[in-house]
Amino acid sequence: MALGTMASSSYSEDLTCSVCLSLFTEPVMLLCGHSFCRECITTSLSSQQCCPQCRSEVSMEKTSLTTNHALKSLAERLLKIFPWSFLVVNDWLCSEHEEKLKLFCVTDQQFVCLICRDGEKHEGHKFKPVREAAESLKKEFQAFLQTVSVEISAVEKRAKTQNEEITKTKEKSHKLMSQISRQFQEMHEFLRKREAEIKNELKLKENEEVKKMNKSANEIGTVLSGNKKIEEKMKSALKITNSERFLKMCTEGNSVLKTKSYFQQKAKKLPVINSCLSMGVYESHLQISSGYLMRSVRPSMDMPPQTITDPPPNLSC
Repeated sequence: MALGTMASSSYSEDLTCSVCLSLFTEPVMLLCGHSFCRECITTSLSSQQCCPQCRSEVSMEKTSLTTNHALKSLAERLLKIFPWSFLVVNDWLCSEHEEKLKLFCVTDQQFVCLICRDGEKHEGHKFKPVREAAESLKKEFQAFLQTVSVEISAVEKRAKTQNEEITKTKEKSHKLMSQISRQFQEMHEFLRKREAEIKNELKLKENEEVKKMNKSANEIGTVLSGNKKIEEKMKSALKITNSERFLKMCTEGNSVLKTKSYFQQKAKKLPVINSCLSMGVYESHLQISSGYLMRSVRPSMDMPPQTITDPPPNLSC
């Protein structure tokens, strides 16, 4: 059906069948990409098997005339929004009274004839001539369009601001990552240095304590060796069965009696030096260092990265 004079080309151009020059009715799409009304293309292909628009060959055996639901939906939606834009001459007659539709019922939003206006169905309704109604609606659309334009400008401004914030956030994140990398590198260097310092001091402490312990161990060894010699003499003396020889051994020279008189119980008086190395000392210093390091990792866009400097802890008991 031919488009009415009130149809807007900007809306209808892409929704018009090139065969019947009407709004699509049950549109189908050929393999070449062009769409037509199902009835129009079926009639056209019955006489010549080619696309009416680009003349590409169309094989009826390979072509499936599937409904283009996207075009169909758009055409139906446009018809609902601007129904009068697609009326043919016969549609401008009242279906009930066969009179020209000269008026537009503002109340019911539909075309009416003069008889309809005076009928009971439209009693008390407001009417306007078609052209006046169209002009009035156009003014409403223009006012609404201005509102939409202002809203679009505001939304575009918001979108621009948001995109700028996205860019700023990415830049800030990149800068912060670089700063964090630098600070963690400093932390790693600091920790390696602190590890070497603590281990070195621990080794010195170990050597100092082991030296004292070795001295004590030597003293204990000397006493133990002397006691074992006394034990040996006593055992040897007890093995002598001859009384004269036994007494002679006990009384002459470096006798057992002299050795016995020199013996003193020194075991309880011998010092045993215990280690004073404790993990608690190292844990406390490590916790202090860790806490300081964690506090130092506070990336800030306003402050430069802080260099970590911390004096080595005293690890003595």
